[in-house]
Amino acid sequence: MLPLFKLRDNPYVRYPSPWDAYATLPFAVPISEAFCKTKITPNQITVLSFLIALFAVWCFALGSPWMLVLGGLLYQVSYILDCCDGYVARKTKQSSNFGFWLDHILDELKLALLVLALVYGQQRLGNLDGWLLTASWVMAGLYVYTRAFAKGDLLIKETIERNTAANAAAPVAASDALAEPIIINGMVMTPFQARLYRKFMIVTPFSVIESQAIIFCLLPIVQLPIFGLFITLVITVLWHLLFDVYRYWKRAGWR
Repeated sequence: MLPLFKLRDNPYVRYPSPWDAYATLPFAVPISEAFCKTKITPNQITVLSFLIALFAVWCFALGSPWMLVLGGLLYQVSYILDCCDGYVARKTKQSSNFGFWLDHILDELKLALLVLALVYGQQRLGNLDGWLLTASWVMAGLYVYTRAFAKGDLLIKETIERNTAANAAAPVAASDALAEPIIINGMVMTPFQARLYRKFMIVTPFSVIESQAIIFCLLPIVQLPIFGLFITLVITVLWHLLFDVYRYWKRAGWR
């Protein structure tokens, strides 16, 4: 695997979370470098990632112990490729609005299918009934709902980031020098993020990436798919309330 210091110095690695830095990028970076030497396009990698995720959906829908393990592993393979498409697009200068749209649309579609398949598979095998069955479907629906808001929030953040980077490139007065954002490898960071990145090669201690790893990779493998759904939903709802409800409420000045 590629050493972490090489990941840190790589300008094509973007805003890594802990799961990215330690479980995904050590595989995704060398695979991406290999893709860069071929005629495979980033959009083709995106589609391939989605197709592998569909196999994970099928495994989760079957729901048996070995299918849960296989589904969890296939999800991680799909996510590794999902990291590759953006890397290849940036390095080979093939980034496009269509590629951006395709990547995000297929990401959200596969996450919705995966969570619904997890619940269906356990229901199909008779592992869920009564209130637990109802609660599981409610949790699956809430997860899809919060993911829709998370994606909208991501687009807003990226717009803010582009504007911040553009403003940072403009000349500033000496009195404003301390207010300049920290930019490392083209990534706009807060001082806290910069410290994390320099020390651990991450920009956040926990993100939605980790919650996805819990629900679709780690806990299916250890045969706790519904518990994983519960844990992930709690984290996702709290994240949603903090960033998509409270933050915008505070910005609106309703205090």
